[in-house]
Amino acid sequence: MTTDFIWLASFVLISYTTLAISGFGSVVIAITLGAHLYPIEVLLPILVPLTLFVNSYIAIRYHDKIDTVVLFRKIIPFMGTGLFLGIIVFHLIQGMLLKKTFGLLIVILSIRELYRLSAKNPKPSSTSNVASNIYIITAGIIHGIYASGGPLLVYAINKIGLNKSSFRSTLSSLWLILNIVLTSFYIVSGKITADSVKSTGMLLPVVLIGLIIGETLHRYIHEHFFKIFVFLILLFSGFSILIK
Repeated sequence: MTTDFIWLASFVLISYTTLAISGFGSVVIAITLGAHLYPIEVLLPILVPLTLFVNSYIAIRYHDKIDTVVLFRKIIPFMGTGLFLGIIVFHLIQGMLLKKTFGLLIVILSIRELYRLSAKNPKPSSTSNVASNIYIITAGIIHGIYASGGPLLVYAINKIGLNKSSFRSTLSSLWLILNIVLTSFYIVSGKITADSVKSTGMLLPVVLIGLIIGETLHRYIHEHFFKIFVFLILLFSGFSILIK
């Protein structure tokens, strides 16, 4: 086991603890940190299959917290469309400009929401249905390219006002569905190899530790601070994308 792989395992622990707390952040954090050690095209076939374990656990155990109306009517039709567009874009163009634009947008939106949440009596911000749908489609495109569409999606659905448990369970169900599609694509395209499967297996115990830590922390985080935590993750993710 190399030093780089040990660092990657540390990043995976952080990212999957975050996933267990909030319902998102696993791939975007692991990719933005891990990309300093390995190429993204090497990381994705290792990390995306790992999400299936934690998301399956959350979606099954807390199935009663899933908002099926939000999931199947407001997210999947638009996110799914974007996902397939993103997979096509992944093959046709270099996505660096798209990635940097995405990162800048996340930084701006996160700062805006953190400023609002820091007020003594924060008023809920509003986003039109058309704008929300555009955000969700764009999130799907980003997810198809980088498996990291969570930040933009989170910004869009945060306006719906789900409580933290429903927020986490609904997102986990979404990532389970989308990442089954992505994992299948990686298998068919030959990106998942014997070496990547071995690396995924070696990281699985770290993911389980992150799940235990995240589950514990999720129970004790206040709703308001949960939202602040979510947007701090988004801000970090956006800056990481811009810097990388």
